[in-house]
Amino acid sequence: MMARTMKKGNSSIIAHKISGRRITQRNRLQLFIHNQYPHFTIIMIFSHRVTAFLIIGSLLRADAMTTLRGSTEDSTFVDQNDYVIHRRVLQESEVGMFLMKDIEYDDRVGEELLLADNNQRRRRELGQTSDRPKRTANIQLPDGTIYEVKNAQAGWASKLKSGKFNVHIPPGAVVSSDGTIDIKGKQLDATAIISGNRNGNGLFDRNLLEVDDAAITERTPEQQRNLAALQSSRALQSGTRTVLAVRILLTDGQYSYATQAGLSNDVFGNGVDTSNLKSQYAACSANKLIFDKASDRSMTSNPNDGTTAISNGVVDIKVALAVAPASDGAIRNAVTTKINSVFGVGNPNQLANHVMYCLPSGTMNGIAYAYINSWNSVYSNEWCNYVSGQMHEIGHNLGYAHSNEGGQSYADQTGMMGYSYGLDDGPTMCFNAAKSWQTQWYASKSTTVDPSASSSAQNCYEGKLYGIADFSNAASTVVLAKIDDASATDYFVTFNRQTGMNSGTQEAGNLVTITTTGNEGTSYAESSLLAKLGAGGSWSGTIDGKTMVVSVLSITTSLSPGYATVRISENGNSCTVADPIVTNAPTRLPTTPPSSSPTTGSPSSTPTTESPTSEFPTLSPTLSESPTMSQYPTEFPTVSPSTHPTMTPTMSPTRQPTNLPTPKPTTATPTRSPTRLPTPKPTKRVPTRKPTRKPTVKPTTNAAGKKRKQ
Repeated sequence: MMARTMKKGNSSIIAHKISGRRITQRNRLQLFIHNQYPHFTIIMIFSHRVTAFLIIGSLLRADAMTTLRGSTEDSTFVDQNDYVIHRRVLQESEVGMFLMKDIEYDDRVGEELLLADNNQRRRRELGQTSDRPKRTANIQLPDGTIYEVKNAQAGWASKLKSGKFNVHIPPGAVVSSDGTIDIKGKQLDATAIISGNRNGNGLFDRNLLEVDDAAITERTPEQQRNLAALQSSRALQSGTRTVLAVRILLTDGQYSYATQAGLSNDVFGNGVDTSNLKSQYAACSANKLIFDKASDRSMTSNPNDGTTAISNGVVDIKVALAVAPASDGAIRNAVTTKINSVFGVGNPNQLANHVMYCLPSGTMNGIAYAYINSWNSVYSNEWCNYVSGQMHEIGHNLGYAHSNEGGQSYADQTGMMGYSYGLDDGPTMCFNAAKSWQTQWYASKSTTVDPSASSSAQNCYEGKLYGIADFSNAASTVVLAKIDDASATDYFVTFNRQTGMNSGTQEAGNLVTITTTGNEGTSYAESSLLAKLGAGGSWSGTIDGKTMVVSVLSITTSLSPGYATVRISENGNSCTVADPIVTNAPTRLPTTPPSSSPTTGSPSSTPTTESPTSEFPTLSPTLSESPTMSQYPTEFPTVSPSTHPTMTPTMSPTRQPTNLPTPKPTTATPTRSPTRLPTPKPTKRVPTRKPTRKPTVKPTTNAAGKKRKQ
């Protein structure tokens, strides 16, 4: 025989004693008495055959849920799965944080995927049916319990960003233990979570004390929670973040895929598992984002029910609930409440940046889900261990949305935000081009093409495009390109190099991929894979009112690192500037004094001066006056015609070069044959028949006694 006491004022007794199992006739009678006498203590005495009720009057009133102010219990009922659901009506306004939940379903059970790396056939889990939601709007209360919003005004959350807004829950809203909150069609007001002044403008400002305020000596719990949320959102993409994996135990079932040690290995590696959450994020981010284990921690209150201390990044939490379909909302909040109680914290995110709830099989409609820009992710049994499931759900925590293709959700298999795969250690891949831009990991080797810019250096890119898998290779330059539209929707191009940390990409390996997404590619927005291009392929789209073309000129994978040569330009035009055309114009400045030795026996093909007379040699002798004439005559005559013009150019060119240079200019018109001897002075009428034997010491003068123009 045993006795059980039920108090209207203690809903936790009801939940733990009744909700933990399927309802029997005795339970139904118990609930009937409990609802008929709400302000009385009920003592129930059980024997083998008889159940007796002793009802004792009491002045106890119903206590509010620990997370809600001014609420009273509205009703208790049994749902279609024989689960006891408790409802409470808010008597005062409550404040919570808006969270969006992304859900992954297991729809094509039995489809097999042959992986080349281990030659084993494994099931691949894909997508979801159209009649099930892939995301829901939720409100998180200060203690970390999360409730899905029902019956709110249409479109109330359309402009809210998950984890960035606080929501005012109006009086009269009904909060249920199954993890839902019924707004009853009332207005939900939201306030952006921002830091700012101390004038009380905005809900968050009123309840936040900044870290850098020297005058602050203590914070309220609400201020600390708000500050933690703000700091978390500022550093999601880099640094070191902690993870706690929770093995959940129920009254008639538990997470069973791995032991505590096995789960720790699958999340953190520990030198045992080579492909895990920690190793793959570290590889993809070039060690910019590291996930470490939550610190070991003892319990402040031991319930002696199988719950354990935190060790090696893992903890066991036992709650008095039973396995039932779609019971994950109730289980999740019960686990959150238990963690807070056992470890003496106000919210599980005080134990780690990310807390993974590993539920028993058969408790949720899906394989996993997570809250955007948040700390919580939830998995169905083995999906807590599969690396693609881990990276996908933690990716949601980091603010990454789903990757789609051809209008089908999750269909972009170039990265981890598409489908998840039922594999413990694979596939080995990172994220698509749009998500890669959002991570900011590759910013130092990224470029932006702005179609509206006037400069070809900004509105065009032509050159090598490497894969993000080779980002750390010193020989790689550009690994990611963004085509920036004037709207918030932009386009992203990368070479999906199938090697190293991305060797297991499931689609478009070693091809150039183009994806598009919103929010400038910097925050949560679903992406769509538009094109997969091989050598010679091209894609075009209207961006900023111009026809922008992405052309793949060639792909090289035989070298390390491999690369694609691409052109991103308007109408596919070349981005390069044409080489300058060499002209035959004379040089602008004279050369230095003449050479001290004779030139070669025949005219040389290049100038004889030590440095060229111009940037480019002329192709043929110039007909006009050349400024390359030496300042003084040479000491000795040349054996053959010099490669440079005579001291003063002739009025018109001679038919043939003279055997020896003339000491002075020829006549206005060339003679029929060379003169025999030079005259001491220029002749007035006709030249001498032969050249003089020795050159004159200085230039001769004309009849007027003036030097000829140099």
